[in-house]
Amino acid sequence: MRANNSGCFPSKTGRVACLLTSLAIFSPSYGQKQNNSVSAWEKDLPESIGDLQAIQNQIQSKLQMVRNTVVSVEAEDGAGSGVLVSADGLILTAAHVIGESGRKMDVVFPNGYVAEALSLGGSELSDAGMLKIIEPGQWDYAPIALANKSGVGDWCFSLGHPSGYNEKRGSVLRVGRVIHKKEETIQTDCRLLGGDSGGPLFSIDGEVIGIHSRISQSPEDNFHTSIESFLSNWEFFLNEELHTYVAMQKGGFLGVLCEEFQDGLQVVEVVPETPAEDAGIRRGDLFRKLDGIPLDTREKLSILVSSKPPGSFVVIDYLRDGKEISVRIKLGERFVKE
Repeated sequence: MRANNSGCFPSKTGRVACLLTSLAIFSPSYGQKQNNSVSAWEKDLPESIGDLQAIQNQIQSKLQMVRNTVVSVEAEDGAGSGVLVSADGLILTAAHVIGESGRKMDVVFPNGYVAEALSLGGSELSDAGMLKIIEPGQWDYAPIALANKSGVGDWCFSLGHPSGYNEKRGSVLRVGRVIHKKEETIQTDCRLLGGDSGGPLFSIDGEVIGIHSRISQSPEDNFHTSIESFLSNWEFFLNEELHTYVAMQKGGFLGVLCEEFQDGLQVVEVVPETPAEDAGIRRGDLFRKLDGIPLDTREKLSILVSSKPPGSFVVIDYLRDGKEISVRIKLGERFVKE
């Protein structure tokens, strides 16, 4: 069985209209001549009632396309949210919602239908998690945004099931904008509540750009795991690899601090007396691959290194002054404070 598109949700047009109309008060250019060269949602601020209506209509249009893909994820110890991203039942959620790999959980669809799902992998570092519906079927799903498609100032909307599934209420819509973005994290002013964790953050184009992670009483302190964090570790998560802080402390140690850079990870610090220093790694080196696997996020580097035991070897391909270098490094043991 699959979730239907029977229109079982109450319309939120009025709510969106009230929210967006209120934004006109804060626009310094309110009432000025509208700039029609770009879409209303591409402007720094809405310039007219027409802009607000255009933003509202865009969100309403995309909302109808993705709402049936948002589910409540339920277990004995609590509930969260999730979003279907494939026709065969793959669900993105938060790592703290699934808890562990291989766990059976219930997912509740908007029409009340309950399906059993199995938790796959994830990462406590970024709070990214995956589930897969066990029963076969063709499920409605939401599109995923390409990496680096979202940015600061972009309009967005969030959906989730705060306080758990409620058939009469359905998933709850919040509209906002991206106010900060890092490699693995997006910060928005969409107000989140308990139970929203694991739910989707959508771009105004209706694509998943993040998953709700850390929730605060302050509307400006709500954080979402970026879709880039999922894309970078997709195969790990599908293979039911759950990367916990405890497990990573037991894994290998390299001894570098990196920042994301174009085409790799740039070394910004080499810890003294570590395997990285012994191998001749320097500040400014650009890591490209580890054991043939491209490096595009710090999280991926941490996962790859910590997944190997101390004393094992890895091969790192990197650039220095435009020259390609490959080095074999013996991983050390991580020092953990008792």
